[in-house]
Amino acid sequence: MNKLSLLILLPAFLSVTGCKQQKAPEAEETITEVEAHKPLPPKYTAHYDKSVPPVRIDIEKAIADSVPVNLSKVASSIEYFMVGDDKYPITDVVATNEGFIALNQPKLYLYRKGMKRKRVGLKTTYENWINISGSGSKISFDTVTTRLYAHLKRINQDTGYGEEYVAELPPLDSVLARVYYLYPDSLPNRYFLPPKTSFIRYLSPDKYATLKENKDGMDEGVTLFKLNGDTICTFMAGIDPTTKRGLTLFQPPFFNKIYRHGDQITFRLSFCDTIYRTRNEQTYYPAYVTDFGKLRLTAIENIQGKDRKNKAWMTALEENAKALFIRTYKEGKSSESGWLDAGREPDMPPEERQIVYLKSAKKTFALPVKAQGLTNDLDGGLPFWPDGQTDGYLYMIRPAKELKAKIKLMGSPKQKELKAFLDGVDEKQNVMIVVK
Repeated sequence: MNKLSLLILLPAFLSVTGCKQQKAPEAEETITEVEAHKPLPPKYTAHYDKSVPPVRIDIEKAIADSVPVNLSKVASSIEYFMVGDDKYPITDVVATNEGFIALNQPKLYLYRKGMKRKRVGLKTTYENWINISGSGSKISFDTVTTRLYAHLKRINQDTGYGEEYVAELPPLDSVLARVYYLYPDSLPNRYFLPPKTSFIRYLSPDKYATLKENKDGMDEGVTLFKLNGDTICTFMAGIDPTTKRGLTLFQPPFFNKIYRHGDQITFRLSFCDTIYRTRNEQTYYPAYVTDFGKLRLTAIENIQGKDRKNKAWMTALEENAKALFIRTYKEGKSSESGWLDAGREPDMPPEERQIVYLKSAKKTFALPVKAQGLTNDLDGGLPFWPDGQTDGYLYMIRPAKELKAKIKLMGSPKQKELKAFLDGVDEKQNVMIVVK
């Protein structure tokens, strides 16, 4: 943090001293040593608000049945963008005031409807982007300042270890207008992060959230922090009791999620039934409870490697204003021996299900397995299931070849834009489908 403070203060210091030399070169310079910023302890103690009971999402009951759900139940508009080929697959998408910025790792592009994509002026190599699984954020955008933030890493030549930092780019219109690329090392504002903050979510230009782990490496809460290292608050969330690591077996499924819903940070921890929201910088509350019933897999069962057949767990979670979208996995049954025994238990394959909770109806539905998503009644295109979310938008990415092969154009007026898009798309491209 000492290095960070010096990097931040040095340009301002040089600017001030330079002005003094030009205006009054004969004056003596007085150099005042500025102490490095020392990260402050938590500003708030978390308050857990239980005044409103969480909404119950009955997963066990839903996956016992299959119910088709129309896309119009959760969205009213749909847009299509050509987003490159498989050489540089998209790993992150953020909404901006003009369109969507996607990280075709390692390149950043701005995608606008009906326009060619525009390269954003940051240039770096593939290995300099932080490798984040799950819902960690590699790029963030502030709609007020129009600044883009990139979550990167570099090797510390003194220690040999990678250091993670957030780089602040100039306003978007300035970056798009540049003739020469910006390189991360040339950016004046770079904020080096404390260790174990790779799973982060953007809240505002200087405010982020990260998972908090316990001594056994299990996530047990979420910490809000500023880029100068100050801690704002830590929200602890109850998970299943776990045994000491010892000789126990750590294996899937671990699934956690941090995302922004409006202005509220929302999170779910591994082996925790509850989905939490922060109301402000010190208050959080239980928003939803996912009820797996007898299918639920506990942390101890998983960590100790016990039989998981007929157990189900969450593998993905997205949300918009109208619904929650949950993907589950149910372990099947298998017999590795006794195959000559006519009375043995029959094999059953594992099963993945797509679960939709409709907020207005307060009902939970499991989509038919063969449906492969929500029935697209907006324009008769592919069934839709979100790969990700950004600022109220949901998106999925599919090969253009799949769209051309599976979409049936019936001459309907609502397919006019879709037909025009398909006529002009290169089947070697990928397509980003965005709904809101």
